[in-house]
Amino acid sequence: MRFFLDSNVLVSGIAFSGTERWLLRVSFRGEHEFVISEDVQRETLEVMQEKFPRLREQAEEALSILPVEVVPAKVYAERVRAYPGLRDPKDAHILAAAVVSRCDAIVTGDRDLLALGEVEGIQIVRPSQARRLMGESRS
Repeated sequence: MRFFLDSNVLVSGIAFSGTERWLLRVSFRGEHEFVISEDVQRETLEVMQEKFPRLREQAEEALSILPVEVVPAKVYAERVRAYPGLRDPKDAHILAAAVVSRCDAIVTGDRDLLALGEVEGIQIVRPSQARRLMGESRS
């Protein structure tokens, strides 16, 4: 399966232990594909700088070694317009990037995105739901 990771999953995975960190570790197994966008990469670093400045360097290192596909903004920029009327219009880039990169699921903690349930056949799930989709139980 291909999983698109939202910035809140990356931030939590870098800053805290738990399911989000487990997801980042799973990416190294190569059993599933993980995707982020340039915007998610930028947002992650901005949030780390703002909320966890002492972990900014760790975040940069983590993002440089994580085996994730980074979708360039130019690839999904036009597609962003396909999602008018979102509760949070800033979420459109996540949907657009996940759709153009043919992901099976978007993994997020964002309530506005989770409320959608799915978009164009792509499930929108919490990290714990992604773990179940991968066939893993909480250990």
